[in-house]
Amino acid sequence: MAHADLRDFIQAVEARGELKHVAGANWDVEMGSIVELIYREGKHPKPAVMFDETTGYAKGFRNLFGVLGSTWRIARTLGLPEDKTDPMSVADSWYKKSREIRRIPPKFVTSGPVLENSLTGDKVDVLKFPVPRFHELDKGRYFGTAHCVIQQDPDEGWVNCGTYRVMVVDNKTMALHATPGKHGNIMTYEKYFARKKVMPIAIAVGLDPVLWWLSCQTDTPWGVSEYDAAGGIKGEPLEVIKGEYTGLPFPARAEVVVEGECHPGEFVDEGPFGEWHGYYANRGLLPVPEPVIRVKAIYYRNNPIFTCSQPAVPPHTFTLMLAVADSVAIRRRLEAFGIPGVKSVWAHYTGSGGLFNVISIQQLYSGHARQVGLIASQYPAECGAYTVVVEEDIDPSNLDQVLWAMVTRARLDRQIEILPYCHTNNVHPAIPLKEKRATEHAVPLTAARVVIDACRDLSWKNDWYPIARMSPELRTKLLEKWKSVFSGVIG
Repeated sequence: MAHADLRDFIQAVEARGELKHVAGANWDVEMGSIVELIYREGKHPKPAVMFDETTGYAKGFRNLFGVLGSTWRIARTLGLPEDKTDPMSVADSWYKKSREIRRIPPKFVTSGPVLENSLTGDKVDVLKFPVPRFHELDKGRYFGTAHCVIQQDPDEGWVNCGTYRVMVVDNKTMALHATPGKHGNIMTYEKYFARKKVMPIAIAVGLDPVLWWLSCQTDTPWGVSEYDAAGGIKGEPLEVIKGEYTGLPFPARAEVVVEGECHPGEFVDEGPFGEWHGYYANRGLLPVPEPVIRVKAIYYRNNPIFTCSQPAVPPHTFTLMLAVADSVAIRRRLEAFGIPGVKSVWAHYTGSGGLFNVISIQQLYSGHARQVGLIASQYPAECGAYTVVVEEDIDPSNLDQVLWAMVTRARLDRQIEILPYCHTNNVHPAIPLKEKRATEHAVPLTAARVVIDACRDLSWKNDWYPIARMSPELRTKLLEKWKSVFSGVIG
């Protein structure tokens, strides 16, 4: 791979012209809001944003937002071709590569850059770093938004790396929020707390972008470590260090690592926090009891880079990343079910993390579109909302084309299906607060999902009304003949 760690990656990003430096911002709302403005109103490609000289902190304690906020940065991270970086090309390249990846376990080492500095005992202080408060209505500062939480299954021994938000309680304690259905939630409550066992835990910030990518996704199967998957993507093992206090493996080249433990029955109010879909939808502005993390040790590099995400009304810093990842995950699931004729998939980032997904197919048999839609509708497992199936002449990433197919090809009384009582989680923004209880980790919440078959009826497709659209042949001819007219106008 082209990068050894986050710092190598940032050098390439800066050389590409996709890194913006900001000095003197305040950690309290200002830093995150600057990023929110850039990602909602700025021009493409959206840069990664590096903050330094943050109010109240020494120079060299830096914050980085938007690590994977452009298609080029995603391609660079995953080792994909960098000459075609439109969203669908990146998704197609990742689909092809993801089918061939073979997992490579991590390599244990005894030292690494993350051990350059350490804080233990009375010196433990998670606020030594410029931890932001992200939104105006957030209760607290969040240590974990672009990170991975490291846990180990006590029965099977495999290691899970997941992005579950982590709030600062005070200098030596934090709170863990992992939503129901996530591997981290299952491990916490079913593997440790149900047995009255203390759970060792580590939090790594400033990751190799490959591990950050995997920690955010929901398609790594139960029992498979993101470390192994990351090694497979990179083509070489990640280096990890066995933690002195937890025994957990943590990345040797991370920027910051915390070791700690969670005790059964020990909870603290967590939240509120503005989340990825643009709402305070866990319990609104009410806090929720979540497990306490007792911090035992902190390790960090010289001049550490504290990575952050800014979830808000989309688009935000990781909507594009989710769009590419979810698109390929849906396509792989359809492939696993043996469904033929799938041409392309796009999970629209304006739909926030898999809530509006479009699949383009070549219809091959009756009921084909409905079959595709029903299977695809169950991903993401905890929060999918709308699934639209279109034909191969429609670009699923082009909302204008998708809406045109929906309003002209679907017979609404026959081609829209609402599936009630599907699994969801406690951050679903359409579920009223009265349905969410204090012990949310154990509450089985459900919500409906919608499948829209926006394909022409196969039984009379050959007799369908002619389409008023130039042929591919005429398009090619015009682009060649009128280069001077189209130059700089059509990509």
